[in-house]
Amino acid sequence: MKRIQLLLLLLAAFNTQVMAQWLEAQGEAKIINGNITQAREDAIAQALSYVTLQSGGQFTSMQQTQNGQLTQTQFSMSQQAEAGRVELISERIQGDTLSVNLRVDVLQNAKVQTCGMSQLKAAILVPQAQIADRSQLRYGNLGNFEKALSEKLGSIIAREGKASFAHVHANERLDIEQSLIDIRGYRLPSWLSEITDSQYILMPEIIDISTEPVEASLFGLWDSYPQRQFQLRLSLYHGISGEQIWSEYYDAPAPWEFERQATIPAQSNRFWASSYGKNIEMLLTQASEDIDKVLDCRPLLGQVVSRVDNRVIINLGRNHGVKVGDQFQLVLQQNLPDRLDNMRAVASESRAKITIDQVTQESATALLQGANGAINIQINDIAIKI
Repeated sequence: MKRIQLLLLLLAAFNTQVMAQWLEAQGEAKIINGNITQAREDAIAQALSYVTLQSGGQFTSMQQTQNGQLTQTQFSMSQQAEAGRVELISERIQGDTLSVNLRVDVLQNAKVQTCGMSQLKAAILVPQAQIADRSQLRYGNLGNFEKALSEKLGSIIAREGKASFAHVHANERLDIEQSLIDIRGYRLPSWLSEITDSQYILMPEIIDISTEPVEASLFGLWDSYPQRQFQLRLSLYHGISGEQIWSEYYDAPAPWEFERQATIPAQSNRFWASSYGKNIEMLLTQASEDIDKVLDCRPLLGQVVSRVDNRVIINLGRNHGVKVGDQFQLVLQQNLPDRLDNMRAVASESRAKITIDQVTQESATALLQGANGAINIQINDIAIKI
């Protein structure tokens, strides 16, 4: 009799209604040294883990098998879901592979999912901000404002972020037309995250930074400071799929307190200590908090960036919160063409697990565990902390 325990990260949130649904899942395992009983148990365990990926939740499964037969199963999902019945639909042996089909009755309750379980931080690529109308920078001679804005945003994320930190590339502007980004369903190319080892890409776009006209009084002096606009749109993209997962528009005008013909370097303390600069900093701090809320309920997906024999390197390290001894589940990734011949990432779970034995700032390395685990793992496969 063998007890198998599975613990998988939450991949989806539950709604507030109590529901029951039947889910079907397939699992397979290699038959090693003719041990069909062990292969059957491994295949059943894999199929049950697929159920967690379909329904979401922090899933604990306790199964009892005797001679490879499923005799008793109990499930819990952080008091958010539980399984009523499990049925073994079919079993097939082909060559040295045993496959099973299961049917699981999953009950979801009304409790709201609590986020922030992972305690890992995602790396966010912050390129140079784009601006809709560069002529608006002439007022105040705000040279390099796009660069200064990205640097300030990155420093605030580094200081305030609880679920993320920034990879700032303020000198590099992404040569992507805004008209393309505005198209619904547009995906950023995955190489942007690959070359920077970032899990997300944050695109800042300055919509309006114009200054309202002010009538001068006697001798050309101003009676009051003009109001200057600051409208910003931030869009967050997933590094693996390229899909936009969040976008927010911010609007925070403030008085422009400088002389009419003054040149104000955008990276100077004088600018950021002004009412206008402080207003922008408050806005960016709020944006950092909003990004944290988005990422807090999403599992952090690392990737395999190197494999030599059974040793793999993933692009998550000390900066992300990874420590020696942490365990990760590896998930196979495939890129399939859609109807427009665009490649879309599709994940399928494997039995491969790793325990981290070395950590650097931006990466970690480990040995693949088990004979089944080493099969088919390759570069760009996904790593999820368990």
